[in-house]
Amino acid sequence: MLEVKDVFENFRFETFVDVHSNIFEEYLSSVIAKLPKENPEYRAVSDKIESLYEQYPKVMAVLDTENASDLSEQECKALIEILELRNRLSDMQQEAIYFRGCYDSVGYLKKAGIL
Repeated sequence: MLEVKDVFENFRFETFVDVHSNIFEEYLSSVIAKLPKENPEYRAVSDKIESLYEQYPKVMAVLDTENASDLSEQECKALIEILELRNRLSDMQQEAIYFRGCYDSVGYLKKAGIL
């Protein structure tokens, strides 16, 4: 009977990062680049940010740290909303990367004969 320790001894486990560390950032970028096409909520949040930038152009200037900027009360509210939406996008990106890793883990386990 084949034991789990025998599977591990015969299987040299290398992660994607081990093998492709030189292109890992590119891989992550490709996962994130798919989000606007595949995730309607992500696309809606991105569109909302763009809409706010168009409505309040001075808000984007605040993010330019080389120049001073003054904002009206409405522009400050828009800036706060934009920052919250950007955090939401970041959370969605991290979730997509996490689940892609889970998906890849299943592939590794299948390759190892564990699943």
